[in-house]
Amino acid sequence: MLWGSCPAKIDEKFRLKIPVKFRRDLPETEDSTYFVTSDDGKCAQIYPIPVWEQIAQKLQTPPRMVPAKLKLLKFTSYYGMLAQMDPQGRILIPQTLREDAKISGDVIVMAKNDHLEVWNNEIIRQSMKDEPLTDNDREKLADQGI
Repeated sequence: MLWGSCPAKIDEKFRLKIPVKFRRDLPETEDSTYFVTSDDGKCAQIYPIPVWEQIAQKLQTPPRMVPAKLKLLKFTSYYGMLAQMDPQGRILIPQTLREDAKISGDVIVMAKNDHLEVWNNEIIRQSMKDEPLTDNDREKLADQGI
């Protein structure tokens, strides 16, 4: 299980060095391959292959032509790329995704339980100010037992 956030850096070769605290808790993957993508172009999402395969299987279950599924596939295919983590814990972030999400240099890596998100620090901070957790959100979470 991945929790929390950590500052990180994208180097001059456009590789993100995954913070050590996350590397040790990332699910194991064959040959250190991950699926790097985005479902909205605002941040990079790094999925261990077994986690992404579970999502991909759900997208393949009928009905397959659901507009929301097609939209998700469009985004994740457009931004998506298989990438190997090198022995130093670095992983390449695709150019289009880096540009659209404005992630370069100093970034913030956030844990999302089973995958990681990479954000431009200013954008995520502004997003949290613009879209705070509301009382209505808290009620809906309480309905879910959270």
